[in-house]
Formats: sequence, C-alpha cells, structure tokens
Amino acid sequence: MERGGRNDRDDHAYIGIDTFLDGRNAFLFEMNALGTQDDALIADEHMTIDSYSWDAVFSSETVINDDGWSMEVRIPFRQLRFPEGDDLTFGLWMRRTVNRKNEIQNWPLIPLSYGTGYSDDFKTVSRYGRLTGLKNIRRGKNIELKPYFITGAQKVREDLAFERTESDSNYDAGFDMKYGITSNLTLDLTVNTDFAQVEADNTQLNLTRFSLFFPEKREFFLERSGIFEHGNSRSTQTFFSRRIGLSESIIAGSRMTGQVGRFNIGLINIETGPDEGTIGEKLGRIFGKESANNAVARVQTNFMKRGSAGVIFTNYDRDGQWNRALGVDVSQRFGSASSFNAWYTDVRQTNSDLNDVAGHIGVNYRTDIYGASLSYTSVGENYNPALGFVRRRDMRQTTSTLTYSPFLEKGFFRQATAHVMGIHTNGQDGDLQSWSAHYSLGGTSRERDQIRISGSTEFDRLEGPFRIRPNAEIVADDYTFSRLGVTVMTDPGRKFSATLRTETGGFYGGDRTDLRGTIGYRQSKHLTLGGGVSKSIIDLPIDNGEFSATTASVDILASVSRKLFAKALIQYDNFSRNVNANIRIDWIHTPGSDLFLVLNTSYHATGDNETLFDPRADFLMNSTVGVAKITYLILL
Repeated sequence: MERGGRNDRDDHAYIGIDTFLDGRNAFLFEMNALGTQDDALIADEHMTIDSYSWDAVFSSETVINDDGWSMEVRIPFRQLRFPEGDDLTFGLWMRRTVNRKNEIQNWPLIPLSYGTGYSDDFKTVSRYGRLTGLKNIRRGKNIELKPYFITGAQKVREDLAFERTESDSNYDAGFDMKYGITSNLTLDLTVNTDFAQVEADNTQLNLTRFSLFFPEKREFFLERSGIFEHGNSRSTQTFFSRRIGLSESIIAGSRMTGQVGRFNIGLINIETGPDEGTIGEKLGRIFGKESANNAVARVQTNFMKRGSAGVIFTNYDRDGQWNRALGVDVSQRFGSASSFNAWYTDVRQTNSDLNDVAGHIGVNYRTDIYGASLSYTSVGENYNPALGFVRRRDMRQTTSTLTYSPFLEKGFFRQATAHVMGIHTNGQDGDLQSWSAHYSLGGTSRERDQIRISGSTEFDRLEGPFRIRPNAEIVADDYTFSRLGVTVMTDPGRKFSATLRTETGGFYGGDRTDLRGTIGYRQSKHLTLGGGVSKSIIDLPIDNGEFSATTASVDILASVSRKLFAKALIQYDNFSRNVNANIRIDWIHTPGSDLFLVLNTSYHATGDNETLFDPRADFLMNSTVGVAKITYLILL
C-alpha cells in the first residue's frame, strides 16, 4: 500500500497521457486494486527506474467486490503540461494487468514487435490512441510552495578505540517552490535543501578495478531527470546529479524544464557549501563567493518522426578551479523498437593537460523474437567530467549482442530466451586490455517463474597490481578464466517469492564461487517482509588470497493505510563488520505533504572473524541519528 511501491505484484492499471501529441513524451499514472498510486514521466519514448520519481498530486479510489474491482481517477490539469488552445487533442493509452492469468489488456493494442518487456508497451507513445473534445481547459497559475521544518539529534563515536561519544541536536528550515512560467515550462527553486528522508543505499562490496554506481534517490534531482540524460547510463554519464552535494550541502538551487516550440530544455544551477550557520549565513556564502557552482544546460530538438538531437553543457567552479563539459548527441528510432544513437563529449579543465574526450556510436535492432546490437565506446585516459560518472577510462570498447526469444505454444515455458554477448576492449594506445564472451539460455513459465543458465569466458590484462583487499594484491599479468551460473526466480506477485543464483569458476588465477538468495513474504496488504544474502568465496594464489565477501539485508514494509506506512532496511557486510539500520515512517497528512520520522543507526561488530556474522560479538555504536521532518504543500 506504499505510494510509489511495487504495484506489479497486484492487479493494476495504467493511464498514459501524451498532452503535446508528439508521440514521444507522456505522463504515466498507475493504480493497483487497493488504490495505491505511482506515477512516472516518459521522455522520448524512454524510461528508467528514475522515471518513477516524479510525484503528481492526484486522486484515486477503488472498490473490490464479487465481480472484480473498479477504479475512479481524478487527475487535475494543473499537474500536466500542455499547449495553449481552445480545442485540444491528447494521446491516450490504458492498460490493465491481471496477474493471476498472466494477462495484459491494452487500449490501443501495441504489437509485441515493439517489445515484450515490462515497460515496452506504455513507453511506446507513438502508438497511443486519441482523446478528443478537450475544450477551453486551462492549467491555472500553478504555483506550488512546499516549506519544511526539520529537527533532530545525533550521537557519534569518532573512534572505535575509545568509549567517548559526542552528542548534539539541531533544527533547520527551508522550502521548495514550483512555478509554472507557461503551461509547458516550469521553474523549480530550492533553498537550504534537505534530504534527511531519502532511503539508504544498498550495500555493495567492490571486487573489481572499477568504480561502483550508486543511483540517485533525491526527489529534486530525479523529477524530470530524463531530459538531462547524456552518455551511457551507469557507465559513462556526462551528467550524474549525485555528484552535486556529495561532499557539501546544497545552499540553494534552481531548475527549469519544459518545452519551447520544438525544443525540450533543462537548466540546473545549484550552489553548494559547508552546512554551517543559519539560512542567512549559508546564502551569504553565495554572494561572498565561498560556495561552489554546479550548472547544467540541456537543449534537445526533434527531427523527422522519431529522431532527436541535442547538446549538453556542465560546469563546476570552486575557488577559481573549474571543470566544463560540452556534449552533443543524436538518436533515431526505426522499425518497431530499433534505434541508432551516438554521442560525443569534450571535457576542459583549469589544467589544460587534463582535457580529454569520450564518444559512443551504437545501433540496436529489436523485435519481439529477435534482437541484435553493435556499439563502440571510446573514453580518454584523463576523461573526467566533474558532474558526471565514469566507470572506466582509457579504453576503446566494442560490444555486440544477439538475442533469440521465441514464444512456445506447448510445454512448461511460455517464452525461451537465448542471449550471446561479446566485449572487446583496447586501451587508447591500441593495446589489448580485456575481452569477454557471455552466453545464457533461459525460459519464463506461464506463471512468470524464470530459470536461466549462463556462462562466460574472460581475459583481463593487469598492467599494474590490483589490490582486491587492503592486504591482498593480485600481481600484474594476463589472466583468462571461465565461469558458469544458474539463476532461478519465482513470480514476485506470489505470497512467497524467491530468487536463487549461484556462479562458480576461475578468477585471476584462483577460484571464485558466488551465492545469492533473496526471499519475499507478503503477509497481507499491510505487511511485506524481505531479505537477502550475497556471498562470494574467493581463493587466490597470493598472500591473504583466501577470503569471502558477504552482505546481508532485511527489509520490512508496514502499511497502516495508503497514507501511513513505515519502512526498515537493516544491512550487514563482513568487510566493514557494520550493522546499519535505516527506519523511516511517512505520514501523508495531506496530498503532497508529509511528516517523516527517520532513525539511522550503525553498530560495529567486534572481533576479526570475517567469515560469518557472529551475534555473540560485542557491538560498538558508530552513530545514532534521529530526525523529524514535516512538509506542507501550498497550492496558489
């Protein structure tokens, strides 16, 4: 019953609205049989998990009876963007999902050739139907003001070797404002921004030579984030909003997004600085040039029926040291779900010796049964957009894939899938760095259970030592190893659901076995429990090369109603030996307004046994933080 939760586990319905009738962008509203809401923005017929971070204020009610369930939805026009006019036509699409039958009902029908994935039908905006007869509608002034007040206290142990802890308490205030400049252009302002209610990151242990990716979870940056996408997602992004406010607090910022004629535009300007003093003192740092400027400008235009081209500019400036990126991109969709895309980014810095570039070109062919892709990505050795994310530098990488997914009329499986992928990576000097071949064969049953067998062969050339642990170093050499894995996953809509995965094989001259399991239990519409364990058992022919990497988590969702729910995430990993808990209560006291109660705790398990979690160990407190935050949405 949590707003924004997983509605796909119940019978649910969608409404998609293309207000500009451009066949590219749409507002998506989702409701399940309990009336639980979610919403998303579809940008250029493309969606990611971040697309669901848009929060609209709308009403939905449902009734469940012997004949099934029915739904009423009220979507205020002020929550939408649309062109001026006295007689408008919108694009419209609706879907109902009946989980017990594994059945989807669409209007209008979107052929399977556009894809069989979960979101392939509703993001295909170019196939929406028509909603006519919209006369004399107006969006209104659409000024939204959301002030907040926050108070909290914390206790911190700075050094585990000492019993001394420090405690303090504080309170603060700030606000967000949204102003509809026109019916299709919106300005957002934020002052003394606070993200205390944001959910904790899932623990990740890095056993690679490259950077880990932690997704953005802050509402201000996630809303309408699709316009700012440029580069390869999660690997070489020109703009990655999580860089902003990473080491310092956000003092104030603005964002403008929308459409002007044939152009989609997005502008972000944010000042960051130390989180000290009153609001006035923080704002004073901006005028005293004691803050850092983080700016992004994005312009995109459409051409032909399904093509787009754009440019992006990012700037980070602090104490006269600056980093600027200028990128261009072009994409063209063709056929049902096939596409071509290319991008290029040039990064300049105060130290011109560190200037560098990156680029990508790729083509993707896709139907409901066949798929193939080919791409080439080049990233310079010094490529470093300050407001972006780069997983791997100094490379020229070619990736190709082939997929075959036929539907089966008889037998246990409804659909089978065979997939092959090859990756070949050279350095900028042309020398081979690595290559890998991956293959998998799997199937999905009529009850939505899945099984997959996968394998891989990898070559990696270490030109320098790789410190996989602080006390374990893999020597420079050429390594080739193969791995084999099996994954079994049950339908997540069941009362009990589970995922089991095991993979074993070679690993840098030694052996590695990965075990992962998750389980979910829906006791009722009011209580959902989940948990997971991931364990990598590694044995390398080096000093201290025998060790394991383990993470474990428990998550709880308790809902009193659609307006009052609590979430808890408890995590442990054997590298830090920390037990971290994030407990969050959310009461939506009025639509768009919340009262958050948040408790974050961290305890360290004493001892040096990394193999197992020992509940008998003494636990030392790292920190305890309690926060209360209230927001109130004012519609003017």
